[in-house]
Amino acid sequence: MSNIYSPHTDQSAPLLKRVLGPFDLTIFLVAALVNLNSAPVVSSIGPGALLLWAIGFLFFFIPQSIAVLELSARYPNEGGIYNWSKKAFGNYHGFVSGWCYWTNNIFYVPTLLFYIIGFAAFIGGDRTAGFSQNPWIMATAALGLLWLITLINIFGLDVGKWIQNIGVFGTLFTTVLILGIGLLAIRHQGMANRVSSATLFAPLTDVRALVLLSVVCLNYVGVELGPVLGDEIKKPRRTIPRAVIIAGSVTVLLYLLVTFALQVTIPAAEIGVIDGILQGVKRTAAQLGILWIVPPIALLMSLNAAGNTSVWLAGSARIPFVIGLDRYLPAALGKIHRRFFTPYVSLVVQSAASSLFIIISALGSSVTEMYLILLQTTTILQLIPYLYMFAALYKIRFQPQFQGDGRGFFRRNWICAGGAVVGFMVTLGGTIFAFLPSMRVDNLWIFESKLLLGVLGFLLPATFLFRWSHRRIITLHLTPQAIPVTPE
Repeated sequence: MSNIYSPHTDQSAPLLKRVLGPFDLTIFLVAALVNLNSAPVVSSIGPGALLLWAIGFLFFFIPQSIAVLELSARYPNEGGIYNWSKKAFGNYHGFVSGWCYWTNNIFYVPTLLFYIIGFAAFIGGDRTAGFSQNPWIMATAALGLLWLITLINIFGLDVGKWIQNIGVFGTLFTTVLILGIGLLAIRHQGMANRVSSATLFAPLTDVRALVLLSVVCLNYVGVELGPVLGDEIKKPRRTIPRAVIIAGSVTVLLYLLVTFALQVTIPAAEIGVIDGILQGVKRTAAQLGILWIVPPIALLMSLNAAGNTSVWLAGSARIPFVIGLDRYLPAALGKIHRRFFTPYVSLVVQSAASSLFIIISALGSSVTEMYLILLQTTTILQLIPYLYMFAALYKIRFQPQFQGDGRGFFRRNWICAGGAVVGFMVTLGGTIFAFLPSMRVDNLWIFESKLLLGVLGFLLPATFLFRWSHRRIITLHLTPQAIPVTPE
């Protein structure tokens, strides 16, 4: 069943507004891509983390960008990766792709909220630093922040984008400050981790690197988030390519700089998974006599995580919104707020599901294990839609039935073929290795059971929901609704 997007014929109905220009979308993508809080997880392997970031950029980020640029040029409308999978493989596979993309953010958004709270705990110094180790304090604060950010995004992207702008400001200043501290540390005490050809290339012989590479891939996802909001972007065919190129260049540079600063300031074996950056900053600042700088950096790190949270909450909520219009999820998810012109029902449902998982994840887990389960579950679910996207790139580019669907971005077939094949293979490997714990856990069987049940608990309902909805659509002769949008 096809879905045709066009301006709504009923002018009394609320419309999606095109509010994201080139600068706004670039900031939006940087906020989505740069999650400095994940750098400690990758940095725990030592200086070889720099190699992992480079490998991930070359073999995952670049193929991802090729796929997004090509597919968004052909199909620039709201829904992005969901629409591309549906176009290439049919409604069922489109639904599974969109379902995984949406549900993975039910896990991912809480991990970002934990970062905000963990960093904010450093602002109060020793009096509040222990809060980040209490699962129930973390869960309660995360719930409050989640619904605050949800409310702001219901007010519209033209309001919510200020969270992303502030978040990117926090990201840039955080990077400058910790890099400066790292350079001071080299001058006064040398490197905390020895950087040599042996340590840089150590991931090539370390099985843990395969697990961490999946985390690197997760941190490079987000380019496709722009086209997910395709009908809310001004001149998307021109705006998206510019934003992707600039945001990608900024992203890899920031990850490399922050990872280098961590290698300078703290031994790899002592890097914490949640507060690793502030851990290194605090240790080095104490040695240099500048402890006063820790609270400002903690505040900036919190802003970075807040921008990241807002972007993924707003972007992923557009997927059930479009699926709701296609009738494969409840039609209420396709409602647009009459005053704020946002898919408010979808945003509320997204946050309600994340709230439930925050509460469940706090039961019987340490904060570290709770975080790792969230991180690796969201990694697996996030990468499944990417398998669809790379396969869709190859099929849409090379099979004759798609040749009339607009002009692609690239003139050379080998660019799309290489991006599709390399991207698919790296994504498949990252998905498989994401099932292995990247760090030591107290009980491997409990950890793996929670991880497996978390993944299956969201995959299995997808088939049931699709089949039930498909029968209902046929029985009631339902048709997809068009997305009402303002003209470009």
